[in-house]
Amino acid sequence: MPKQYRTRNGTIASANTKTAISEQGSISSPGTLYVPDGARELESVIVAACADFAAAGHAAVFVRLEGSGLPSGPETLLVCAMGGNSTTGVQGRMAAKKIPLHVPVTPGNDILIYGEMAGDDLGNVELGVTLVFT
Repeated sequence: MPKQYRTRNGTIASANTKTAISEQGSISSPGTLYVPDGARELESVIVAACADFAAAGHAAVFVRLEGSGLPSGPETLLVCAMGGNSTTGVQGRMAAKKIPLHVPVTPGNDILIYGEMAGDDLGNVELGVTLVFT
């Protein structure tokens, strides 16, 4: 089976809060993310993040994957850490990076994606997540 991709994005608006990452660009409600038919594993996750630094501070950003599509249980992935001591002139962005996983999946079942900013509340963190299935 060729690789299949499922992408979602969303905004994390407060620190230490589990936030559903459930949008898809201009499609605000793309529906449930199901594991594609024929998929054997979640081969990797591609992630990108940026912060608006409405407040100074430091935070780690991570992704939580949950749902019946993951028979071995939830996965938590550290994506990046960012911070600064100023709210002016600070850029907090991370180029997209691929995180290898090789986690078994159950075709036809759902995977829920959540993002979280842990530590200081930096303002808004925009998070993009692509799941790569094989």
